Amino acid sequence: MVLASRIRDTLATRARALPLARHAWARYRRHRYQQRIQRFLDERTGRADKLPMGAVYEATMRCNLHCEFCYVGDLLNLEGEWRQELTLDGLRAAFPEQAGLQVSLTGGEIFMRKDILSVLDLFREKGYACGYLTTNGTIITEERAEALADLAAAGFLKHISVSIDGPGELHDKARGLKGTFERTCTGLKRLQEAAKRKHAPLRVSINTTVAHESLESLDQMVDVAEELGVDAIGLNHLMFSTPEEVAETVRLIGADDPSVIATYVTADPGLDIARVREKVAALEEKCRRKNVLFDFRPKVHPQLIENYYTPGAKLEGRCFYPFLHARVSFSGKVYFCPFIRVEVGDLATSSLEDIWNSDKYVSMRRSLVENGIFPVCRRCCKVELSPEPVAEPFGVGVLTPPRRAIPLTVVR
Repeated sequence: MVLASRIRDTLATRARALPLARHAWARYRRHRYQQRIQRFLDERTGRADKLPMGAVYEATMRCNLHCEFCYVGDLLNLEGEWRQELTLDGLRAAFPEQAGLQVSLTGGEIFMRKDILSVLDLFREKGYACGYLTTNGTIITEERAEALADLAAAGFLKHISVSIDGPGELHDKARGLKGTFERTCTGLKRLQEAAKRKHAPLRVSINTTVAHESLESLDQMVDVAEELGVDAIGLNHLMFSTPEEVAETVRLIGADDPSVIATYVTADPGLDIARVREKVAALEEKCRRKNVLFDFRPKVHPQLIENYYTPGAKLEGRCFYPFLHARVSFSGKVYFCPFIRVEVGDLATSSLEDIWNSDKYVSMRRSLVENGIFPVCRRCCKVELSPEPVAEPFGVGVLTPPRRAIPLTVVR
């Protein structure tokens, strides 16, 4: 069984390098996805399947770096009470016995959790697949690299995503610590060498973000990928909401406190839109020439860039993330989604099956379907944006004051 899984994953990894196979696989996945969500579209009740197809577990909110732009540390005490990370026994009881469930891990820096390899083993023993895990790569030791390669060879771990803000010095500056880029390189090389020795089909990609400080060096990320021996780059368009979008969302969901909206809030991101379009296109073209896989989130196609980066402009789309994926915090609390952190249940006291179609969850899903997307969802990596702009961006052709710059913002 394990051998068959390894062979299948190895063949899939090699096939991804072939454009025709890649496009065919993408079409197949879109077809399956549309089939899965059709019932939710037809019924419009807000009820999901018995259990989610996947869960994202925020294993810890602790981190070894202190990036001034990072917001996730604030989520540690979001509930107004100090909560501990779920123990292994707590995790074993909290997560269902459902073979094939896809779990992904993020943080914080997940390797700050000393028992993280035991956490991964626990999910493997339950018959889950790990779709991805995110890390800054700086504390991947030889022992951890070997263990991760073993998990990949067993068919459990599929993908590791590393956030990098730019070439060496730029990354170090963004992370607030000199030598961070070098430590990330070292960690990744350990991981790649271990995977190679064990013939493990492990994908490793780097993610970067469109932001004021990183914009001019976006296309240099291809050189970074080559230096790291990585063949895939994921681009995050800057995720933000205006104060007005936050206020309207809070009203729609009936929340008491706008702090449940977990994204960067600004009246204007201050980016030169024409330059964004130019630099993103340059990055994509360089990836194509160098045969580096390229993807971007959300799907801000060139015709949407103007509206996306203009506050007040219209963006339409839909989101079915809360119908398909559970968002579980380090303490076991379940939230509606990554951006709207309204608590819908607690795995410390209830089962995931009971929470998944609870009254609160269903009510919020129904409201999401009725509204298309909530205002703060317009610039989220999970949203499915309509490919056509719905109106001229707000303020086009009108004299406006110079747009200010913002700090580098990375959304994990």
